[in-house]
Amino acid sequence: MVTGKCLCGTLQWQVTGAISQMTHCHCSMCQKAHGAPFATYAEAPSKLFSWTAGEEAITIYESSPGFERAFCRYCGSVAPIMDNMSEGGQGDVFLPAGCLLEDPGVRAHTHIFADSHAPWHPIEDDLPQHIGYEHPEDGPTIDRPKPGQSCNGVLNGSCLCGEIAYEVRSPIMAVHNCHCSRCRRARAAAHTTNGFTEINGVVFTRGEDKLVTYKLPEARFFTQVFCPRCGSGMPRKDPEREIAIIPFGSLDVDPGRGADDHIFTASKAPWYEIPGDLPQFEGGPN
Repeated sequence: MVTGKCLCGTLQWQVTGAISQMTHCHCSMCQKAHGAPFATYAEAPSKLFSWTAGEEAITIYESSPGFERAFCRYCGSVAPIMDNMSEGGQGDVFLPAGCLLEDPGVRAHTHIFADSHAPWHPIEDDLPQHIGYEHPEDGPTIDRPKPGQSCNGVLNGSCLCGEIAYEVRSPIMAVHNCHCSRCRRARAAAHTTNGFTEINGVVFTRGEDKLVTYKLPEARFFTQVFCPRCGSGMPRKDPEREIAIIPFGSLDVDPGRGADDHIFTASKAPWYEIPGDLPQFEGGPN
């Protein structure tokens, strides 16, 4: 049996059978929804899946015609999605792997929507890459335009539904791929990629009053900020440290730089092997 839960623990689920496969998705919509460079989904028959807590806390957002995404309304973590979810269909369930509590026993076998991969996060492993879905009949090839270039050094970003938008007006001081369990569950992904700038360097140009904030009770700093309509992770300002933290998956333009390193690798997902040659630190950045 494999179980999972969102960051706040309201949503909890289980799969009482084998996970059939796992896929890395690089479409721009997954980048936005997860606030991460890519999403990883494990797949199983929905008849083996059940909610064990919190199903009433799910918010559904139709990101493209006929394609629904789900997230926890309290903490913003992406939740499992099913074929014909709104109709109680009995197809497959797609589990955001970052929220799994156990090793599912499978590893990702391919990259889909690889042509849309974040320009700041190259694909560095040897897995097959597909322009769209691995099997074209799996669904329509719906994606958003590739990131543009920054204008006068200003970086633009927004949520998936577009109700919230922001600008980064100060230089990015550092960028980390974080593998801690909190980031994995918050973003429901293998890891997050966060950029750091001075606190006044992020200015919301639309929808700041709509932001939802979830502060992890046992953490000193860890806080999730997201859009309540589509669940996308959004920048947050940390007055105590006088910094702003930007989920790079929410950027609309190429920041011109990627991560400096991988941090908290001692907590990395058992189903993910870190490719490439960036420095790795078992704890926080040096």
